[in-house]
Amino acid sequence: MQLPKYKKKKRIKLKVCQEPGCGREFWGHPIAKYCELHRDIKQRQKQKKDIENIESKNIIFRHNYTEAMDLEFKCCLEGCNNTFTIRIFPKQYVYPRFCMEHRNDFKRANFLRIMQKK
Repeated sequence: MQLPKYKKKKRIKLKVCQEPGCGREFWGHPIAKYCELHRDIKQRQKQKKDIENIESKNIIFRHNYTEAMDLEFKCCLEGCNNTFTIRIFPKQYVYPRFCMEHRNDFKRANFLRIMQKK
């Protein structure tokens, strides 16, 4: 006895190209993202990475120390008067701008939000 073989149904949909600025409609599989022109990676735009300024979260502290030493810095966050110690190394100039309580973005934003309520 012969059983009928399963025939895979082609699910082709009308899709919109996901390339920024293209927006062309094309017929493709559900997982297809790009039209015929942008399927080749050479035809797509290169995604630019957001380059963040180094000085937004760090201090550039120029010095001519020849040995490692500890220095006291004041937290640069508005409303915070904490002082914190940083070990300064020779030939290294980038150091944290904020105290340990405000080193990450969430803690800084939360502190500023609480200060605005007061």
